[in-house]
Amino acid sequence: MSYLLLKDNIRASAVCKARREAAEHVRVVEKYPWIISFPTQGTLFDLFDPLQRKMYSLNLPDIAGMNVCFSKEGWLLMRKSSFVEFFFFNPYSRELISLPNCELPFQAIAFSSAPSSGTCVLVTLNPISEYLVAISICYPGETEWINMEFPCSIAFDPNIHSNLIYANGHFYCFTAGGVLFDFDPSSRTLNQQAWDEPIFPNIHNSEWIYLPKIFYLMEQKGQLFLMYTYGTETPVVYKLVSSKWEEMSSALLDGLTIFASRYCSETRMNVLGMRNKVYFPKYDVHNKQCVSYSYDEGRYSPCKQKELVSVESLWIEPPPCKDV
Repeated sequence: MSYLLLKDNIRASAVCKARREAAEHVRVVEKYPWIISFPTQGTLFDLFDPLQRKMYSLNLPDIAGMNVCFSKEGWLLMRKSSFVEFFFFNPYSRELISLPNCELPFQAIAFSSAPSSGTCVLVTLNPISEYLVAISICYPGETEWINMEFPCSIAFDPNIHSNLIYANGHFYCFTAGGVLFDFDPSSRTLNQQAWDEPIFPNIHNSEWIYLPKIFYLMEQKGQLFLMYTYGTETPVVYKLVSSKWEEMSSALLDGLTIFASRYCSETRMNVLGMRNKVYFPKYDVHNKQCVSYSYDEGRYSPCKQKELVSVESLWIEPPPCKDV
């Protein structure tokens, strides 16, 4: 049983009681992120388990009334009301790591790893114009940001672009014009990649142009995935394979789960009860159900959705123990 992939482990467990017990004994299931919601007032923050549909509360006066910018490995990147003061905050340990003031504006921000890891780098991206991009980087413990400007041979759409993500030692951002921006913080170089043919087949459709679109960029074991939503139509997912974006069907997703948000998006593989689904950081307080889309069933749950994301919520790693 220990040599089986998770999906084969699950199939084998259905044979008999003995095999089920053996399968469950060696089964390793990836942890999935929870939703943390920021209150409009007060210091109580909601923490929601989307699979078990359970709600918890955290009293976090240290970040009450502030803006969140990003989340990774259980850490939040917070910005004070002054808009230039940033710091890392762990809502479980209450640990706080200060950062130097960031004076320049930005449209996308991300960090590579936990700020306590010793390898963390924080990056902001801001298109000054269609053909000029400003990038700033900062390392925890440093006293200032490093600011750079890069000319773009391909126009950067400042209005519609994805979140910024970190994978394979690089930071990536995708624009609606079909351009992938690739920044290497070690060499401090910016590369751009465009595709001759439109990635989205209906990009020239007049109705599609005016629908509200959101792009989500994410990675799974170093491979890039791109998803876009327009209105409340079916979320479309692509995978970058050999420098080509391939649209993913339900069969090709093969147990992938996407946790999408405006700030940061994540993926997991073969999470029981969550396979081949997209989860959004929005839930109904009354029935405690997270907004999701199932590719196997071809529908949203709950069924009618006007908006898929909430600016007050994002995904975060679950607490070290559920006793929060």
